[in-house]
Amino acid sequence: MYRFLSQPDSLQLDPAPEVAVNLYNKKKTFVAQVVDKYRISHASSPNHCWHVILDIKGSEMAGKYRVGQSLGVFPDGRFNNHKFNHVHQSLTNQVRLYSIASACWGDDWHGNTVSLCVKRELGEDAETGELVMGSTSNFICDAQPGDSINVTGPVGRSFLLPEDPLNYHYVLVATGTGIAPYRGMIIELFNQGFEGEVWLIFGVPYSTDIMYDDAFTYFSERHPNFHYHTAISREKRNAKGERFYVQDALEENQGQLAPLLEKPNCLMYLCGLKGMEYGVYPWLYRIKSNLVALPEDMALDQIEKLPRDAREWIRIERSRDKKRLLKETY
Repeated sequence: MYRFLSQPDSLQLDPAPEVAVNLYNKKKTFVAQVVDKYRISHASSPNHCWHVILDIKGSEMAGKYRVGQSLGVFPDGRFNNHKFNHVHQSLTNQVRLYSIASACWGDDWHGNTVSLCVKRELGEDAETGELVMGSTSNFICDAQPGDSINVTGPVGRSFLLPEDPLNYHYVLVATGTGIAPYRGMIIELFNQGFEGEVWLIFGVPYSTDIMYDDAFTYFSERHPNFHYHTAISREKRNAKGERFYVQDALEENQGQLAPLLEKPNCLMYLCGLKGMEYGVYPWLYRIKSNLVALPEDMALDQIEKLPRDAREWIRIERSRDKKRLLKETY
């Protein structure tokens, strides 16, 4: 597995490509083949997450995608069949987007593969209690080497590394499968001789849900400028005795993070569940970060008490420095 993390000694890496989008779409898809896949959540985790490697050799995407972009996948197979997945009444052939988890060179180091981080979506119908299965996520997680998957994309321009990535510092915050782009970003940075500071704060409910832990531990053991921290909400408590979330990990390391974030060449990325914003923004206000501006007629104590459905969060989100605080939340 570590062969995916550090370039082969004899290989000269190509620079990151120019940004390309929508090389493939609904009318023009590319049929990729599954090369390999492996579980990235613990076998005992209730969340079944997989790293899936797709062969895109010969496509217009080969060597053309960037980490921070997404691929579209069309659902197929039994999970897109009303008779099998009968509770899922709204099944269509609508494309679903998944974040790219590989560096721009792919896991093959030549740009001929692209990797996705996928969590099986399993739930219950609120009224009947019947099983509801995500048609696309289960299709991808079920796929075996040699199987075909129709893809579109790449999509996205707003969550990329900068054009001169080695000249920046980074604070990366993720929850759940929002970790996907950070795997690729970290591989890219440290395989190009990165000397700045990178902090990764990864929030999950249980330790069995930590994805890519072996990869991030690999880099943290080899690079003292990579600081890897987890926020395991159901297993750790903050200073108030409450569940420990990503904002608590930020506060716990505030002495190092606050001055780093003040630097004009430090970027902060948020990726994952939107709920993290309700903790991260107040923390940024508390440390008086230049990444955010306090909206007019609002005070910090008001923000700390805002319910999640308050319209004021729209004003707070708009107050961020969009060039230095980048987010992909849902």
